[in-house]
Amino acid sequence: VTPEMLSYFSEQLAANVSRGIENHVEDVKLVKGDLSEHWSEGAIDYATVAMRWSARDYSVEAASGRVVEGKRDAATEATEIWTFMRTAGGRWLLSAIQQV
Repeated sequence: VTPEMLSYFSEQLAANVSRGIENHVEDVKLVKGDLSEHWSEGAIDYATVAMRWSARDYSVEAASGRVVEGKRDAATEATEIWTFMRTAGGRWLLSAIQQV
C-alpha cells in the first residue's frame, strides 16, 4: 500500500481499538474483477480495477465477542474500485479504494 493508504487503514484500526471493537473479514471471494483503465504519468503507471467480492464482514466488541455490526454467519457482496500505482518496473501498490 502507499503511505496514504497505510495512514487511512491505521486511522480506522486505531478508531476501532479506542472503541473496543474488532473487525473481522472472513471467507473473502472475488466474484468478478475487471481492469477499468490504465495510464501513465511520467515514470508512474496506474491501473484501476473494478472488483465485486463477497465476504463475511462483521464487527464485535472485543471484551464480549458480541456482534455490533454486520452478520457473523452471512456473506455480503460489495463492489469497489481499487487504484494501483507503480514506478516503472516496480511493484504495484494500492493507492486508493472507492466504494460503489
